[in-house]
Amino acid sequence: MSSSMSSFLAIIALATGLSSLSGCSSTEAAMPTMKDRPMNGAHGLAEHVNVMPMAELTSRPFQGVKANRGTVRYVESGRMAKLVLSADFVIPDTPAPHWQLVDSGGRTYLLQQMKIKEGATNREIAVPNSVMDIAKVQVWCAFAETLLGETTFDRTITLPSGRAMTSTRFVGPKANTGTVQMKFENGRRMLTLSSDFVTPDTPAPHWQVVDSHGTVHLLQRLVIKDNLHHLTIAVPDYVHDVAKVQIWCSFAEVLLGEAVFAKHEG
Repeated sequence: MSSSMSSFLAIIALATGLSSLSGCSSTEAAMPTMKDRPMNGAHGLAEHVNVMPMAELTSRPFQGVKANRGTVRYVESGRMAKLVLSADFVIPDTPAPHWQLVDSGGRTYLLQQMKIKEGATNREIAVPNSVMDIAKVQVWCAFAETLLGETTFDRTITLPSGRAMTSTRFVGPKANTGTVQMKFENGRRMLTLSSDFVTPDTPAPHWQVVDSHGTVHLLQRLVIKDNLHHLTIAVPDYVHDVAKVQIWCSFAEVLLGEAVFAKHEG
């Protein structure tokens, strides 16, 4: 064997030994270079795996007296969700057709108009954070208060957890600081008072919620024994929705303050 060949084999052996010492496997050696990886942005940063996956689901065809063509597609990306009408869906030629959702508990959410000014249309909408799940998508005539058509999916769609909405600041004679946040976790609506909320120094202050129909629901005491506080509570399933959060003095039967969430309709 020539001296040049011997030197070449020695270099290969040395390289192999270094690879073994560094723990480099054949799989790692086959990893793509930065040039081979997908790039993002002007600075050429590699994509990371923390981008939330997107889920999509298409409904059955609409059925109804006026809305009876096309489908709607549910699109989810991270904590955001939207609904998109198919190209063959025809918006009914009636006054004030609106998007309307129905959840698994039968609660309805009247949302944006499908027709807006100057011939523009809302064929795509974001699902508001007040909606927990979607059993039906409806087209509702707000002028005649009539259902124009509806559709369903193969299953009830559960909206992603972690979505939240924050109220206006509390206003009232005793409860007039801070806000309340409504967050959706594992199919439940959770209400949490902000850190700057000051509990009224009155007998028996309670959580109380008012739904969009004006129904009042008296819930847990805000202050419990040993000066402990219920700063976070779960909204019972029988509550239709939450339009207002009130602090109610059950001892004197007087309203101490309230905060308001945005209306369902966009």
